[in-house]
Parts: sequence; C-alpha cells; structure tokens
Amino acid sequence: MDLKERKRKRALIVFQIVIYGYLLTMFFIQLYMSFARGWWDL
Repeated sequence: MDLKERKRKRALIVFQIVIYGYLLTMFFIQLYMSFARGWWDL
C-alpha cells in the first residue's frame, strides 16, 4: 500500500514536470518567433 502511494506521487510529480516543461517550451518558441519577426527592437 505504501509503495503504491509513493509510486503514484512520483508519477504525478513526473507528469507535472513534463506538462510544465511543455508549456515553457511553447512559451519560449512563441517568444523566439516574435523576436525573429522583429516585433521588438532591442
């Protein structure tokens, strides 16, 4: 029972890391695309 709970918690943590990593990747791609299009003049 305890081992099952621990595995489930680890699976949830891994799942969250994957989701947040995906969202961050999407965000950075959007940011890069906007810079590449020259929307921002730095």
